[in-house]
Amino acid sequence: MLGPLFVLATAAILVQEPQAPPPLPPGAHPQGEALRVFLDCEYECDLDFLRTEITFVNWVRDRFDGQVLVLVTSQTTGGRGTDYTLTFIGQKDLAGRTDTLHFITQQGATGDETRHGMARVIRLGLVRFTMATPLAAHLDVRFTPPGGPGGPGGPSGPGREQRDPWNRWVYSASLNSYFNGQESTSDHSFSGNLSASRITEAWKIEFGLYGRDYRSRYTYALTDTTSETIRTKTESWSASARVVGSLGPHWSAGLRGAYSRSTSANTDLKVSVMPAVEYDVFPYAQATRRQLRLGYSIGLETARYRDTTIHYKTAETYLRHELDMALGLRQPWGSASVSVTGTQYWGDWLNPNVDFYGNLSVRLMRGLSANAWGGYSFVRSQRSLSAAGATPDEVLLQLRQLRTSYQYWGGFGFSYTFGSVYNNVVNPRFGSSSGGGMTIIMN
Repeated sequence: MLGPLFVLATAAILVQEPQAPPPLPPGAHPQGEALRVFLDCEYECDLDFLRTEITFVNWVRDRFDGQVLVLVTSQTTGGRGTDYTLTFIGQKDLAGRTDTLHFITQQGATGDETRHGMARVIRLGLVRFTMATPLAAHLDVRFTPPGGPGGPGGPSGPGREQRDPWNRWVYSASLNSYFNGQESTSDHSFSGNLSASRITEAWKIEFGLYGRDYRSRYTYALTDTTSETIRTKTESWSASARVVGSLGPHWSAGLRGAYSRSTSANTDLKVSVMPAVEYDVFPYAQATRRQLRLGYSIGLETARYRDTTIHYKTAETYLRHELDMALGLRQPWGSASVSVTGTQYWGDWLNPNVDFYGNLSVRLMRGLSANAWGGYSFVRSQRSLSAAGATPDEVLLQLRQLRTSYQYWGGFGFSYTFGSVYNNVVNPRFGSSSGGGMTIIMN
């Protein structure tokens, strides 16, 4: 290990090439002797930036070619920032060497701040492995005194938590609109979101409010001179609250509350309050790399319906309980996640709803990867379903929930890449290599 994160953040040690590097041994080639590194970063990294900023290693396209695998995972912090976990795993002649570093950004950090901080931590992590190569003689160290950029008084230093006038509360609000149309169709929607949270090592408190109004128009010709117009409107509103307390590295307990209203789900009002308990087979501290969570909740739910339901009710109160399991893995071979959730209404033992979801991404061999994803739901209880059913227009426009005994979705695919081992060069001319055009980023 390279030492605690706060020591690295305070020291702000940066690896760089000095102005006058010593000569290499006779016959040695600078880049040919460089460390081979594979960066496994799903969406957290600006890959082009890192390749152009960190030039004392050879970036490779496939993990099987790397001497070092850099695995990047992330999770949201209590202050709505991001905690990036960077695991440096030695392979081939460096097998057995593993280091883990953290890089934490604050809420509202710009993309440029994030990618510069990520590059700094990756440089630090690669130093130990680079010392075993001839290029070690071309590395130097620069020290930034505490209080400077990146020090305790800087934007990413630990001193930012010495005093918090907000007492760790974080608030967020958003308002969004969307519109689309042509001569015969048009639709527009408005949505808004409010949230507040306070997250510490001992407690997790979250509140949220969401609303959406969607309207559309469809006009179609009946004859050459007449036409008919269908106008639709759907609304959905929801509020949620969650309070979770830590009971150790594996256990937690909490209370969940929810309110919702939806025209498509035939509910004027649905309110629930449910105590819950959860156990993680692996310590919560390892959640970015692996987790196996088992949870159980039980509580009262009351509902008031817009139309009489298929059970001939306009309102009811019932006891509901839920059992869920979630497995998540992010490893050098790829990633996998599986979740199973079972919901049952007390007394209605023969009609549980069970939801399955899975996602798998595996590097099978050099250059060959496989991906699969999907979900399946056994639907045995639809308490809010309207007894009146849905009109043909509501069926075609998907404005109402329909009676069904199952739902499913999914897909799979393979990809194969071959050619040069190296992945060092970035050429932005005529857009990216993936076919994208110019992107303007304003921070």
